[in-house]
Amino acid sequence: MEARAVGQSPGAPTASVTFDAVILAGGRGSRLGGVSKGELEIGGRRLVDIAVVAARDAGARRIIVVGPVVVASPAVVVREEHPFGGPAAGLATALPSVESPRLLLLACDLPRAAELVALLVGHLESPPAGLREADDTPGPDGAVIVDAGGRVQWLAGLYRAEAVKHALESIQGPGVHGLPLRRVLEHLELARVLDETGATADIDTPEQLETARVLAASSSPIQPTDQPTTRKEPSAMTEKPKHLPPEALDEWLAEAKRLLELDDDLDVAAVLDVARDVAHNVARPAAPLTTFALGLALGRQSSTADSPEVFARLAELVTERALAWEHQA
Repeated sequence: MEARAVGQSPGAPTASVTFDAVILAGGRGSRLGGVSKGELEIGGRRLVDIAVVAARDAGARRIIVVGPVVVASPAVVVREEHPFGGPAAGLATALPSVESPRLLLLACDLPRAAELVALLVGHLESPPAGLREADDTPGPDGAVIVDAGGRVQWLAGLYRAEAVKHALESIQGPGVHGLPLRRVLEHLELARVLDETGATADIDTPEQLETARVLAASSSPIQPTDQPTTRKEPSAMTEKPKHLPPEALDEWLAEAKRLLELDDDLDVAAVLDVARDVAHNVARPAAPLTTFALGLALGRQSSTADSPEVFARLAELVTERALAWEHQA
């Protein structure tokens, strides 16, 4: 596929970090009635176009969109051989088209994608001392956004392309179809860039979509919500949400472990990822029940049990259940 530079808007800044962009738009949108997320409009623009423009204006050399959408040239669209394989499969599909040393990875359902891209590019252009490395030398594998609750947002990252390639090649077993993206990227050496304003708020439910549209119409920042939209006074709509910072989460976990007399290390990221995947693909009330059951299962294992295997089996079950319900719908 011939390389094509992506034109920038007049006055758009030129990034010193050379990167291509991969935008994943191949999800089923099951909680939105089966509609393609990329085709949804917020503020008069499709979600996929919001992501494309964010990447273009940040200086992406090439933009590769994965999914059943139509986008304006010079962005290109590729399709998975087996559709609906999940983010990891979508990334694997796009990777052969990536030519730059780094790749910007974005979900297509981020109304505030431009803010996230600015955070990532800004970090790699002017990182803290000791973190910056040339693209062609060993070093950090990029940067990924972490939300105010301490959850890593793998679908908002700027990664070293070669590191991602090696990570995908190291996957054994049935391959990446249905595999959580975290399993591919979690071993990379990544800088964590904190999103303090809620820019990672995505669109998974009709309520979140309606809230995003209302806030876009009022020119207010889009904040995450899982509740039906209600009309608020303008001052309330622009009020900064209260979040638990990552350090407070660590302190709380330490206190809880002391109270419960637990000495084991807890993979917080893995537990949070399980809860998120269950809430999104099964049902929100199932998330705490599942993590409780997971804790019981891990507690009953012997010291030689393979904990990562338990997380992997549970992730596979969530994916299978979601796919089964999709076919029944």
